[in-house]
Amino acid sequence: MKKANFSNNQIPIDFSFVSEKTFDNFIHGNNGAIIKSLTSFSDEDFTNIISICGKKSSGKTHLCRATEKSMRNTFYLNMDNAESLDNKTDSFSLLIIDDIDLLLKNYDIEEKIFSLVNEFILDKKSILLTSTSNLKNIKFQIPDLLSRLSCGLNFKINDLDDLDKIKVLKQYAQERGLSLSPLVCDYIITHFKRELYYLCNSIKYLDQKSLSLKKKITIPFIKKIIDLKSS
Repeated sequence: MKKANFSNNQIPIDFSFVSEKTFDNFIHGNNGAIIKSLTSFSDEDFTNIISICGKKSSGKTHLCRATEKSMRNTFYLNMDNAESLDNKTDSFSLLIIDDIDLLLKNYDIEEKIFSLVNEFILDKKSILLTSTSNLKNIKFQIPDLLSRLSCGLNFKINDLDDLDKIKVLKQYAQERGLSLSPLVCDYIITHFKRELYYLCNSIKYLDQKSLSLKKKITIPFIKKIIDLKSS
């Protein structure tokens, strides 16, 4: 049976309604070593560099925000503020670079990141960065930046098993005010593409349809929506 896929609707996953991202509400599966390393970040007088790669919607930003919350004086860099990046970071003890592979598409930004990374290393401050690919597979225009960032710990977020994915779905649905029965969760896991990005997109799509049609999300309802989308 062909897996249902709602990604063609171009529905962005809006996590703005999600509760505060912490280590406690991160469903880590067999990624406990990553959590342990991130929670060991400290303000000691040494440089600690951690690199995390993972698929889209694997939880990279959640881990970044959880680390930011657990530390004080954190400078958070991502696509939202990269264009306005300056080097006034003396007061920060931790640099977080979320989705560095996206930021490196702009050479001017890469130069600024290189300068920033050098400053943090020289000042013996810590750095956390995430990407969708291993650093070695990312095209750096400044080779020295790659060598600087590769000297720390490198982690890959392992895929969750189906039971943990169901936990993520339930958590995601609850944040939207939905209550999914175990049977509905099992049906979604069985009949939809298993990547978390598509699963969460599907929950959002079903939520929108249930609101517009004033129907509860049940297995018959999901089957009907799939049939309508396929027709």
